[in-house]
Amino acid sequence: MNITMKAQNKLFAIIILLSLIFLSCGEKKAPVKKPKEVKQAVKILSDVIVDKDLGISYQVPLNWELMSAELSERYVARLNTEKFDGNFVVYNPTAFYFNSKISGLLRVGSIAESENSQGMVLTVDNYIKLYKKFNPVKIIKQEKINTGIITITQLVIEKSNLISLKNIFLNKKSKIIQFDFSLQQKDYEKEKEFISASLKSIKLL
Repeated sequence: MNITMKAQNKLFAIIILLSLIFLSCGEKKAPVKKPKEVKQAVKILSDVIVDKDLGISYQVPLNWELMSAELSERYVARLNTEKFDGNFVVYNPTAFYFNSKISGLLRVGSIAESENSQGMVLTVDNYIKLYKKFNPVKIIKQEKINTGIITITQLVIEKSNLISLKNIFLNKKSKIIQFDFSLQQKDYEKEKEFISASLKSIKLL
């Protein structure tokens, strides 16, 4: 009896040991989780700029620096040669931003009737019609941009090796605001993303 009991105990111990070995082999090891990489957002726009006179806040692309009053006056004199019906419409830029790397210029300002407008009601559509009328030789493409806050009418104007993007919209007081980007066509594709981000940053006060 003792021999039989001992044999049974040994057999029982072997069975338990084998069971434990099989169980340990069958366990799946939990995958080692790699720490998540935290990607830092690349800053592509300036700090927020508030213009109470225009009734907007906005951000400009990095590397587009605010120009001094003296340099701004020089650019105004040079850009006044642009054909337009000055008897009816006046463009009043309040800020000039210059990108020295690509010789790009951004003008931010408002469009208004002149003293000689003779009671003409100036709307975005009327302004665009006047611009096209007095610049018939320019290639002008027109499209709408909805930022989720405002609807912008964009005129894309190509001339020689230059491209101008006139972005026109209304503030809360129905004043016509214009963001006018001018740069060389060869630089447009690489700046397009930053210009688009700048337009999407516009908010009405």
